[in-house]
Amino acid sequence: MSYTAIILMFLLAQQSQLTDLPCSSCHTSDNWTPLASPLPFNHDQTLFPLRGRHTKAACIQCHGGTTVTERHRFSAAETECNSCHMDIHYSDFGEDCQRCHDTESWVMDNWWRKHDLTLFPLTGAHRLLPCGDCHGAQFSRITGNLTTDCYDCHTQTLAEVISTGDHTENTDCIFCHNTRAWSPVDMSHHDYLFPIYSGNHKGTWTSCEAECHIDPNDYSNFSCGLNGVCHEHNESQTNSEHDDVGNYVYESQACFNCHSSGGGGD
Repeated sequence: MSYTAIILMFLLAQQSQLTDLPCSSCHTSDNWTPLASPLPFNHDQTLFPLRGRHTKAACIQCHGGTTVTERHRFSAAETECNSCHMDIHYSDFGEDCQRCHDTESWVMDNWWRKHDLTLFPLTGAHRLLPCGDCHGAQFSRITGNLTTDCYDCHTQTLAEVISTGDHTENTDCIFCHNTRAWSPVDMSHHDYLFPIYSGNHKGTWTSCEAECHIDPNDYSNFSCGLNGVCHEHNESQTNSEHDDVGNYVYESQACFNCHSSGGGGD
């Protein structure tokens, strides 16, 4: 066997240890460096197709190493974002960076839309808040330390209005407020629970506490007029009208269970 053949076999053996790719996938016959441009190798055939800013990255930025051997172990390159990029969120948001970012830029122009994927979609005034107002400096408060309860963020606001006597101690904010603003009070969504802006009860009430919610600190405690304020119900007459109704009880919760849409013929 000639000396040239031995050298060639040695070089081929070295090449097979580096990568199974032919040299011409990246190099030219003119010189090893710089690499061919455009690069003949089709990265779309790998587990990590190049998109966006990744198409501008130098190969060595992902396929690094201190030796030629290390730099040519292409299959050793990882596909997770945090293998190349420092995770400034310290894994608090998980490892799926594409939920918020893309390959074009780290900047999140539509970050609030990504928040829709959480248990707390951002609507109204919440969309205008800096992240730190809820998540703290350097995102010190993430999912495990947050709730979706209004009271947790607006404790001081509630305390202030209670001190003036203009507000009850009820913390079910969603019954009277929306995310657009604290005032004016908006109870339009009440119709999803019980129709007061439509149907038989439209325009028949003056305030929450006067007619229905007899305990202003607990809106789950309500009256269907059995206190004589809303309806002139007479217990004996009502009992007579319901003598053919099974499990009938002269009690507000029982009334609501049967007449949840506010109609007498429900």
